[in-house]
Amino acid sequence: MHTGRKILLVEDSHFITAVVGSYLKKNGFEIDNVETGEEAVEKVYGNSAPDLILMDIELAGNMNGIEAAEIINNHKELPIIFLTANASDTIIDQIRNISAYGFIEKGMDNTALLATIEMAIKLHEVKSEIKEKESILNAIINSVQDGMIMTDDKGYVSLWNPAAVQLFGYTKDEMLGKELNELTITDDLENINESYNIKDLLGDNKVKELKIKHKNGRIFGAEISASTLKINSKDYYVGIFRDISERIKAREELEKLSVIDYLTNTYNRRYFANRLEEEIERSKRTGNVFSIAMLDIDKFKTINDKYGHNTGDLVLQSITGYIKKRIRKVDCLARWGGEEFMILLADTPIVNSGVLLEELRLGISKINIPNIEGFTGSIGVVEYTPGDTADIMIQKADNMMYEAKKCGRNCIKYMM
Repeated sequence: MHTGRKILLVEDSHFITAVVGSYLKKNGFEIDNVETGEEAVEKVYGNSAPDLILMDIELAGNMNGIEAAEIINNHKELPIIFLTANASDTIIDQIRNISAYGFIEKGMDNTALLATIEMAIKLHEVKSEIKEKESILNAIINSVQDGMIMTDDKGYVSLWNPAAVQLFGYTKDEMLGKELNELTITDDLENINESYNIKDLLGDNKVKELKIKHKNGRIFGAEISASTLKINSKDYYVGIFRDISERIKAREELEKLSVIDYLTNTYNRRYFANRLEEEIERSKRTGNVFSIAMLDIDKFKTINDKYGHNTGDLVLQSITGYIKKRIRKVDCLARWGGEEFMILLADTPIVNSGVLLEELRLGISKINIPNIEGFTGSIGVVEYTPGDTADIMIQKADNMMYEAKKCGRNCIKYMM
């Protein structure tokens, strides 16, 4: 039984109204009937819309059933079944064009009428449920703060939420049906559209970081949470994109703080020790020779005692600033201790290091800081030889630096 279900019967034939209405009432439906399309529209626009409309096509009044159904559909989505005595191709096409739920030929068996009504009501319920779920899903997709993107297995975009518009600068219309790879770029920022296919990007169900190119050309770091969906045996890829520029910046700052001496803005002892180990391993592979030098500021304690620690800090900053301008990018300057510094000269045998180190020694002695007497540095230099460890090389350089101190300071000693 269909207790509580309301059917609006729109029929100007009193006989059909009586027969059909009586049958439907026996099957538990509540029946309301009107004779014109205008009355049907008025009923639907009122506060008691039916669950289904059973509508004759040829009606009294100025509006036929097709016209009434078009107006009703524009106002409210209701299942409409047509009653017709003329099932011509033209009539059927008209019914299809207004998304009706079918038609019943007048005089058809009541069992077929009941089955059609039940099927229409069920279909409408399913459609309403799907529509509600779609509305909920769309509300979620449209409200999330992260860019949500879905593509087919070829990489063509089928979903592009408002957050993705903000994140990438491309509107939904610009991206639907377009390849997602147009947005991605490689970590070296050079080979656009070449590094990733869609399976690499979204098909591995992993969280990854990638550099992305905004529509305006800005490059930013993004975190991508990827997943794969299978719908009707076809793969779809979903990516949740989040701008992590600030996180990357903070991480880089922390990494920098972990390897940089805050006072002189040179590398710290830990970084230099790691870099020296790497250079030794590289030398073992390539056979290239390198050198390291230890520099100590002469009588630095006297500078601190006489002028104060702030002035001592200024001396250290002036010296390191001078050295950084004269060494190569492949070289490495690090603060080893209070006034001691290490210099790694990559691919530089000790016989080739003399010109640079002598320039550094002379340059340091000529640095002018107002109201401060001049200062100098003592330097010890050693070349890598097979079998040396990092500790051995540092000890050798330290020994040579002390030899320079013993020889009157402000000079360079080499371990040949």
